[in-house]
Amino acid sequence: MSKSADELEHEVEATRGKLETTLEDLASRLNPSSLAEELTGTRDPGGTLGLTAERLAVAVRANPLPALLVGAGLAFLAYEAVRQGAERRRLRVLAEEAPRRTADGILPGNHPDRLEDKLDDALEETFPGSDPVSVRITK
Repeated sequence: MSKSADELEHEVEATRGKLETTLEDLASRLNPSSLAEELTGTRDPGGTLGLTAERLAVAVRANPLPALLVGAGLAFLAYEAVRQGAERRRLRVLAEEAPRRTADGILPGNHPDRLEDKLDDALEETFPGSDPVSVRITK
């Protein structure tokens, strides 16, 4: 029932031979020229660009509406990428300028002595004296 050492050694050698064959086959398939040939279906990968362009033109002529929709989608995608980039640049510039802007407290109209007058003016606008119910704040 148990195998002899010679039989085991023979099986190991056979397995090693199969493994070497498999590795050689994989190595030959992973050559750049073999990969290009397999992907394009031709032996000359440099000539496939013209063939691909021709196939694309035939597909567009056969299906103009789907091609138009795909083109519009790609154009919209490119437009959005450009627009978002411009928006990011605009926000970055605004963020850089924010510390340079003057604060509201520095403006002459917002001086603490003037704030009471502004509040009175705002109340007068909200509740004018010509209304039947008039509110007048006096000091």
